[in-house]
Amino acid sequence: MIARRLALALPLALPSGRASAQGGGFGQRPIRLIVPRAPGGGSDILARTLAPSLSAELRQTIVVENRPDATAIIGAEHVARSAPDGHTIYLADNSFYFNPSINPRLPYDTINDFSGITMMAHAPVVLIIGRQVQATNLRELIALAKANPGRLSYASGGVGASTHFAGVLLALRAGIELIHVPYRSSGPALTALMSGEVTMNFGGFAAAGELIRAGTVRAIAKTTEGVDPSIPTFEAAGLPGVDVASLWGLHAPAGTPLPLRQTIRDAVNKVMEDPELRARLNQMGYQPINNTPEEHDAQTRAIVQQWVEIGRRVNLHQ
Repeated sequence: MIARRLALALPLALPSGRASAQGGGFGQRPIRLIVPRAPGGGSDILARTLAPSLSAELRQTIVVENRPDATAIIGAEHVARSAPDGHTIYLADNSFYFNPSINPRLPYDTINDFSGITMMAHAPVVLIIGRQVQATNLRELIALAKANPGRLSYASGGVGASTHFAGVLLALRAGIELIHVPYRSSGPALTALMSGEVTMNFGGFAAAGELIRAGTVRAIAKTTEGVDPSIPTFEAAGLPGVDVASLWGLHAPAGTPLPLRQTIRDAVNKVMEDPELRARLNQMGYQPINNTPEEHDAQTRAIVQQWVEIGRRVNLHQ
C-alpha cells in the first residue's frame, strides 16, 4: 500500500501517441487536469484512474497536476485565471460547489469564471474510526461523543468538502459537539486517523476501502447507498439526514468554446462506459453521472444556490 501511495504522489504525464495535433483540435500542448487535493485522496485517485484512457481517447497528453490546499481554492483560482483554450481543466469536488456558502470573499466567481464540462461521478461518504475507539456502531459512537462533549474530533478532506459537511450534519442531527480538523485531501486525513491525531474520519471508499477490508479501521456508516453493502447508511443505523454525497465535476475557464468542452465530455462519457473501467470505478465507490456541459452549468448553479441558502440559516462561514 505504501508503494502504491508513493506512485500516486508522482506527477502523471501520459504520452499522447501519434499526431496529437489531430486530437480534438487542441493542438500540440498537453491538457493540464488540475486536482485541488493532495495525492492519495478520492479526487486524485479518480483523476489518475481516468487519465490514461482519456488521453488515449482524445489522442492528447493529459497531465494530472495537484494544487492542494485545505479549502480547494488555490487550484480553482488557477483555472479561473487560465486561458479558455481547452488546455486547462479543473476536477472539482464538493468544496468548489460549497465554498460560496462558507467564504463570501473567494478570489473567483464560482458561476461566472467557469464553464461546465460534465459532472463525472458521485459517491457516498464513509465514517470510519480507529480500532482503539471504544465504539462498534453509530449508536455507541454518539453516546461516546455525548459523554465527552467537545473532545472527539473528525478529519475531513478539507473545508467545504463533502467530508466536512457530513461531519456538520452528523453533529447537527445527533446533537453532539465535534471538532473539525481539515486536511488537504482525504489521503492526509486518513493518515491523521491512523496516527491517532483524530478520533474519526469522514472519507471516501476509494481511499479507505483497503483499510476497511483489512479490518485496520472500522466503518461505522455511510451517507448514501453504494460500495460495501455491509456498511449501513446513517438512516439505516438510526440517524436520518446525514446524506451528503461526494461529487466530482469537470470545469474549464469561462469562455472555453462549447465544441472543445463537448469533445472532452464525449471522451469522458465514452471512457466511463467501458465495462472494465466502470467496474473498477464502482468497486472504489464512484458512480458515474456524465451529463452535458449545459446540464452541468445548470446543476452547478442549483447546488451553489442550495448551499448558499443553507448557509444563511446555519453559520458556515470560516
